[in-house]
Amino acid sequence: MSSPFAALSARLASDDIGLGPAVLAASVLSCLGLGTFLLLPTLVEAAASDLHFSEWQLGILSAVLSGGTMLAGLVAPLWIRSASWQWAAALALGGLAAANAAALAIHGFAGFCALEGLVGFFGGSLYSLSLTVLSDAKRPDRAFTCAVGAQTIYQALALVAGPFLIASGGMNGVLAFFIGISASGLLLVRALPEHGHGGDVSHGPVGALLTVPVMLTLAGCFLFYVNIGAFWTYIDPIGRSAGLSAGAIANALAAATAASFLGVILTYALGIRAGYGWPIAVSALAIALSVGVLWVPPTLLVLFLSNSVYAICWNVSMTYQYSAVNHVDTSRRAVALAPSFHNAGSAVGPAIAAYAVGPGNFTGVLWLVCGSVTVSAAYFGLALQYRGRQAARPERPLR
Repeated sequence: MSSPFAALSARLASDDIGLGPAVLAASVLSCLGLGTFLLLPTLVEAAASDLHFSEWQLGILSAVLSGGTMLAGLVAPLWIRSASWQWAAALALGGLAAANAAALAIHGFAGFCALEGLVGFFGGSLYSLSLTVLSDAKRPDRAFTCAVGAQTIYQALALVAGPFLIASGGMNGVLAFFIGISASGLLLVRALPEHGHGGDVSHGPVGALLTVPVMLTLAGCFLFYVNIGAFWTYIDPIGRSAGLSAGAIANALAAATAASFLGVILTYALGIRAGYGWPIAVSALAIALSVGVLWVPPTLLVLFLSNSVYAICWNVSMTYQYSAVNHVDTSRRAVALAPSFHNAGSAVGPAIAAYAVGPGNFTGVLWLVCGSVTVSAAYFGLALQYRGRQAARPERPLR
């Protein structure tokens, strides 16, 4: 007789749900890979209050972190279909713990930035691996939704814990948290497949990445994270410039992140019935509108409502972005490359915003957010239209 746990596991792994142990483990590991970025407001606050970094230095720190993740994503397609997934996950988690441990003792701007670049690289490698595991699931759309849901829960809980971590240990309290979760992630490594589906023949060559639809979707990923990188780096300073306390801002962001789980539920219920383009486009419009209200110094309620809408649409758009990349790609490697473009955008966004921001003036940041998210949606729409025309085009007969 099978145990209730085995029956539940079999039900979750069924074609209807598509959430087997590998999908659940990869979803949690995706949180750890993105852990520092998802907790970026807390890292920024600790760097400002404990390490006394300037607003310009905060932008550069965020850019270096994202740059490390970008580099990891760029090289991921070269090894993602040939390396042992379990060993790769273990090495990435070990690298995350080691880099954060070294940062406990190095708080100078240059040295700390260099270590955060390593954190970004190891985290990006783990995240690319997690996405590739999810793309091989029976129901990739459901698998990506599960990962975004796990990231939402992690982010909400971690943001609530952020002020306590800073109050109890400053930057080292935040780093100790990252070390602990990286070490705990080793318990999930064995749940991953040893290898993915073979990519050499059935999933096409690496050269199959270089198609117009794939490049357009990756450009859309880049621009979407230009918006996120700028917004997520400066949302805490925007709140502080309006006279809000760090604790109130952290609680508002955590509450907004919890509310964003509505986006996960909506995405899971909607599936692919509306395609990929429309959810991305509607999310972009709602993000632009939610950011628009921040042109006036926000109250705590306005900050919460703005971030709630933003975070809900972030979750919806991210799920459909990964699905769209997977849809237009024949090599089955592009989804591992997508985080590189996301994090290239999140590196460029804060770097541009760092030069656009002035003392208490964040107008340039808000323009950057609205413009980049709108153009991102346009690129995804073009990619999906191009892919649709390719699919409808009749094949030429062989001569």
